[in-house]
Amino acid sequence: MLPKLMFTLLLLVSQSLYASNANAADSNIAHAKGTYANTKSNSLLLSTDKTQFISANMDAGSVSILDAESGELLAEQAFGKDLRRLALDPINNQLLVSDYLANQLYLIDAKSLALIKTIKTGDRPFGIVYDEYNKQYYVSLFEAKQLLTVSTEGEITATTPTAETPRGLALAADGRLFITHSMTGQVSIYDTRAATQQSNTLQLKKVIQLVDTPAHASRAVPQGKPRVLDNIAISPDGTQAWLPHVLWSFSQNFQFQSTVFPTISLLDLTPGKEKEMVDKRKQLFKQINIIENNNTTRIVSNPHDVSFREDGKKVFISLSGSEDLLVFDLSRQAKIGKKSKRHRRTKLQGGVKATQIYRHIPGSNPRSLIEKDGTLYVQNAMSHDLVSFDVSGKGPFAKVKLANAQFAKLINQDPIAPELRLGKTLFNLANSEKFENSAMAGDFWMSCNSCHLDGFNFTNKYLLADGTKNVKENAMTGHVGLASMIAGDPIEAYIDMIQKTQGGMGTDPKRPELPKVDPKSPSVEIVRLMSALNMYVTTKENLPYLSTWLRFDDERKFTHKSEWLNSASCESCHSTLYKQWSNSNHGMHMDSPYYRFQENLAAESEGEPFRNLCRGCHAPQTILNNNTAPLTHLNSMYEKEGQSLRDALKEGLPVDETGTSCVFCHRITKAEDAGGNTDLTVNLKDRAEYLFEFSSNPALKLIAEAQINASPQQHKDSYSNPDLYKSSLYCATCHNEFTPGQGANVNNNYGEWQASKFNAPDNPEQNKTCIDCHMRSDMTDFDNDVPGQATDNGPIKPNLIAHNFIGGNYYFSDMRSKEHGKLSRDILRNALLLDVESSEDGRHINVKITNHNTGHKMPGGARRQVWVDLVVTDSQGVERLVSGQLNDGYLPKDSRVFAKKSGYMHGEPVGLKFWRVEKILSDTRISPDETRIETFELPKGLSYPITVVAKINYRSFSKPLTSKVQAAFPEQVIPFADVIELNKVTKVFQQH
Repeated sequence: MLPKLMFTLLLLVSQSLYASNANAADSNIAHAKGTYANTKSNSLLLSTDKTQFISANMDAGSVSILDAESGELLAEQAFGKDLRRLALDPINNQLLVSDYLANQLYLIDAKSLALIKTIKTGDRPFGIVYDEYNKQYYVSLFEAKQLLTVSTEGEITATTPTAETPRGLALAADGRLFITHSMTGQVSIYDTRAATQQSNTLQLKKVIQLVDTPAHASRAVPQGKPRVLDNIAISPDGTQAWLPHVLWSFSQNFQFQSTVFPTISLLDLTPGKEKEMVDKRKQLFKQINIIENNNTTRIVSNPHDVSFREDGKKVFISLSGSEDLLVFDLSRQAKIGKKSKRHRRTKLQGGVKATQIYRHIPGSNPRSLIEKDGTLYVQNAMSHDLVSFDVSGKGPFAKVKLANAQFAKLINQDPIAPELRLGKTLFNLANSEKFENSAMAGDFWMSCNSCHLDGFNFTNKYLLADGTKNVKENAMTGHVGLASMIAGDPIEAYIDMIQKTQGGMGTDPKRPELPKVDPKSPSVEIVRLMSALNMYVTTKENLPYLSTWLRFDDERKFTHKSEWLNSASCESCHSTLYKQWSNSNHGMHMDSPYYRFQENLAAESEGEPFRNLCRGCHAPQTILNNNTAPLTHLNSMYEKEGQSLRDALKEGLPVDETGTSCVFCHRITKAEDAGGNTDLTVNLKDRAEYLFEFSSNPALKLIAEAQINASPQQHKDSYSNPDLYKSSLYCATCHNEFTPGQGANVNNNYGEWQASKFNAPDNPEQNKTCIDCHMRSDMTDFDNDVPGQATDNGPIKPNLIAHNFIGGNYYFSDMRSKEHGKLSRDILRNALLLDVESSEDGRHINVKITNHNTGHKMPGGARRQVWVDLVVTDSQGVERLVSGQLNDGYLPKDSRVFAKKSGYMHGEPVGLKFWRVEKILSDTRISPDETRIETFELPKGLSYPITVVAKINYRSFSKPLTSKVQAAFPEQVIPFADVIELNKVTKVFQQH
């Protein structure tokens, strides 16, 4: 009996094992045939068995596990700063999570939330999807323009370069990987099944450029460029992709109901024929079938995420700004490739329309969506909770119903202070019904985040680029007509901006009954709100010093001057470079009387904090050391080789260096590429420190220097970042400028270089960066290297990167070093070619000036003067035509001057208040490689032959400006700038 029973049990077990293996085999066969599910990048996931939610809690910096039935918070683990997306490997039950601000990924055990590995990445990792077929992850690096392939062991196995700003990810069942490019309106398609064997990089199959919605005469009609593409979702049947985004329309002045339009674009995903279905684009406020009581169309803002119901008959959109849920019914939608039997007007109107808006979702700032068994879960980014909706209703007009206003709390405790959380919430808020009498925007239209994506960062350059207009009519991209420049009283400035360009604070034309807030005397409550907003704007990742984009890369806001090495301490090993730097215009003399005069004017005009706009470039250490007072101790313009720094070092006194010190420049770790205004990051905490390196004792300093000489590589690694320092973008951080708030370009040397022939990375012989021209020891020959020693007794470098920073300001260079003065004159005299011709009819003289050797417009500086000096003498030696000759140092008004003149909208010049520019009144500067012809009419009755003498003259500062500076600082010896002759041509012409 027992053997028979055992046989029976063995038979049952074997059959069970066979069935299990057969099912597994069937599953593998199915996978081989490509029946994998479509998936997309998300911050909210279901566990493999669908019993738990897993949440990346964004700026709370943690990952949470929740019970899917009860919403109970089962576990939470903090990992970093800003966790944007996560993906699940179901085989190993592991998570990969992106930390957007810490520039790293976390490989985590999905059950215990134990950290397995931290993976360093490039800038701003964002989207993540797991590829079940290849058993690996894909990660988009938003700022670094890369797509990473990451193994399940946490190794980066491939880095694929992409188009700019890759962000949202979706992986189709057949292996096509779709990437949204947030700030350029593109979608890239990569083949994940055909990676190259050697590099494992993904093959780009196609790039789809979403079309711009054409401009329209009525500013209330949707128009503009597709921007802010955070997500892309593939329909359950794999035939379509939905992309929520906005349209940016900066063709006219920025205004809340005509600049940012909420939109959803659709892609046809037919393999090999992928394209945008332009006629299906949803201009949301035109294609919502719900009308308000006053017969106006409902407005929504900032569409963010998409989720399809499992049966594919409904699609849900989260609207993060207006805090709504938008529902589309797809049950009557025709299949792609089939003709619709519905009325042709339906097609013209963009196909399926929204059937419901749930207004407003409980909580704050709804982002990610996930549907499970007839319930839709909405993840709120600011209130850190989940809201659940019943979406199981059948039929096209079945309503979505709120199931639980707070189904679950995602975190135990918000690590962000309450006032900062309030400020960040306001920054993302366009819900006009919250804070009704002090709304941030009118009519649910847009939030700050609609343009300033994730705050203030590199995406600002796309705002400036997309806002480019005819600058002679309007040079502003952003907020117009500002009473102050967001510096002296930011509370008043924020209210002013909100009222003039966002329709809030009682200025919504549709709500005339709301009281208009007085910016100069707001209520206590509004002061609290705007103070909270300012707290967020001035966080480390945004604008900690408000008027400048300068940042540290750690949590502290200020340092002490003792934490900075005195630049004179570098002289003992780098004497040549120190001497060059200390006598240069980048050295310790950037707080010259001219600068001091301009900074004081800025503070008087806009408020004391506005000094930071100037100091960001001219005296950055004073900002970082919290030295906010006016600079009273004026360095001598004539001081040579930084003697005062040497004296301070000898006495062991820390200094607040003005200018760009050695440590400041050599501890810049990132150029933000946001448009200038010192958009850079400084790191002091991670440099190598040697014993006694910061000591003021000379004997101990010798010990420190001995250590550096014994182990120089550590020192070199701490103060050298060649990939950054050799890039022209490094220089652009200060040599590009735009106005705060209004976003008008002041100086665009970097952009001018980018458009020039010298920006030729694929042609080494032609390519010239800023450093190639401005950091040389020979300014007469830019093609041959100049050898030299960077370190005393060190190796001879084949091409020494000189630190004299030669440019057009010979005036200051002369004061300290005749060598620097000569180099400055040399670079200027190599910039322009000059020629003179007679017109065919003999009635005119044409002076031809060619900017043949400058990578930016000539002149480059705002205060420089370049003009034509022309004298025509007849055969009797009489001067018959004179132009451009100085009269007691003053340039006649009819002179042919090459300069940019900035003004207000009504046409008055801004003069010295360059930060107030609203349009360009004129710009006669000469672009790189441009030949300008200046035509002069000859007087009648000339006796020939005539002699023509033409010159191109240059002056660093005009006499009127110098006179003002002299009056402001009478104790200083401030000479007038002399005029130098850049080029001269003398020709004799016979009568025609």
